[in-house]
Amino acid sequence: MNDFKFDVHMHLDLFKNREVTIEYIEREKSYTIAMTNLPVLYNRYISEYRELKYIRFALGFHPELVHEYENQMYIFVKCLKDAKYIGEIGLDYKIKNQDNINAQKRVFKEIINLCNKEGNKVLSVHSRSAVKDVNDIIGKFNGTVIMHWFTGNEIELNKSIDNGYYFSINEKMINTEKKKMLIKNIPIDKLLIESDAPFIEKNRVYSVDFIDNIITELANMYKLEKVHMIEQLKKNFRSAISI
Repeated sequence: MNDFKFDVHMHLDLFKNREVTIEYIEREKSYTIAMTNLPVLYNRYISEYRELKYIRFALGFHPELVHEYENQMYIFVKCLKDAKYIGEIGLDYKIKNQDNINAQKRVFKEIINLCNKEGNKVLSVHSRSAVKDVNDIIGKFNGTVIMHWFTGNEIELNKSIDNGYYFSINEKMINTEKKKMLIKNIPIDKLLIESDAPFIEKNRVYSVDFIDNIITELANMYKLEKVHMIEQLKKNFRSAISI
């Protein structure tokens, strides 16, 4: 089992047994970025959980909630200066509603502009059915961009790669040969690991076992010894993120 554990995208606040999950992550010494879906939630959790060693909360504004809660943008702006990690943010075009999409784009553009001005932010970006617009809006970023659960096509992937983005890989992204063929196009120094728990069913009760499963699969995909894949992912994590 790998002794260096990390998860760059999970939703701690969505676990019913949150306190148990926090204790488990801290005990496992797994470096973890916990997303929030609204600015008001980020504000709450950073006040509640000040003494955690291995968990950091990200300031988020989930695209599926923007249309209903756009009035929370002022809270996002207020929190941004002291927030290093930003997520979950992005665009989601699964629901074909133009008013909703327009609100998402408006807020996402403002977030990217603000983060570019601040500099050195680490973004975890949602891009379901919207990769082209996400690539266009972010462009070359003054910080770190991590594409969470990438589901775009090869052209969109290559654009994200050209822009210098990282990609966080979960088990659902590498569970078919077709998906693996796409993921193998990602430069090895741009790979990171995520659980997206609790959205992936087996992670309803959080466990770090997924980390070793993904490392094993990636080592096979990239034709590396597992120990070398571990070292590469460790380098990637330290390059992209500093907790």
